[in-house]
Amino acid sequence: MQKIIDLHVHSYMSDGTCSPKEIIELANQKKIRAIALTDHDSIEGVAEAEKEALKYDINFLKGIEMSVSYEKERILHIIGLGMDINHSYFIEHYIKMKKARDDGAMNIIELMRKKGIDIDSNLLRNGCMTRYLDRYTIHQYLIEKELCCDAQEVWDVYLNPIPYGDDELLEVEEALDLIKKTGGLAFLAHYNKKIGLLGYSESEMEKHIETLRNIGLTGIEKYYPSYTQKDTLYAEYLSNKYDLIPSGGTDFHGKNRPNIQLGTGGNSFFVPYSIYEGIKTKLTRE
Repeated sequence: MQKIIDLHVHSYMSDGTCSPKEIIELANQKKIRAIALTDHDSIEGVAEAEKEALKYDINFLKGIEMSVSYEKERILHIIGLGMDINHSYFIEHYIKMKKARDDGAMNIIELMRKKGIDIDSNLLRNGCMTRYLDRYTIHQYLIEKELCCDAQEVWDVYLNPIPYGDDELLEVEEALDLIKKTGGLAFLAHYNKKIGLLGYSESEMEKHIETLRNIGLTGIEKYYPSYTQKDTLYAEYLSNKYDLIPSGGTDFHGKNRPNIQLGTGGNSFFVPYSIYEGIKTKLTRE
């Protein structure tokens, strides 16, 4: 029987629906042997998840999925695994970003009010799972108050069209440097998506991967539920050619993506345990 892992998981500390504790309990039920909590631009759930994973003897990696600014106004998602999230250098940059996101959330509330969607900022802040407001807090609010019933539509129609403000996004070089300097490994998530390298030819993608590798990228998601066999093989090719560490996970969001199951995604998807072993070995050597 395959030992499965999941190194791309979201809780309600960003835009998932499960608590960090519930995620680990579910991982135990599904006999997942290694997991990382990689909430969007948030480390708020890591301590809870790590504590619960220890209880069930599940291998755990501290993680985060950072939205970062790339050339020509493109946004990439960079997954950091194994960082020291209590490192002063990490905390300094993290808090700066979160404060900017809080200011940005208030701007979004005002813009949405002009479109006829009234968000009570006091209720929003009182119900916030984290210290700072952000787009994910607003996303949760719109779903919970049934102001919008489709989780993806919230992003596509209401949130994504609003540009990020100053300091809300780290530059890709800054994010890669931050992960490296605090002992972690940086992986390009779902390279085939719009929030990735979608739109480039394979040869163009390769040039971007080489550029990212040269400025500090250490890995790439080789396993992802929506990848075709061709996508996986191309990720493997990039991994081998540019000495990138492979990773993978389901991008689990709970009820917000009901067709994606923790650890197994859908159908016959799984990430081999050897992927976790490779990442853990590299982290130990760094």
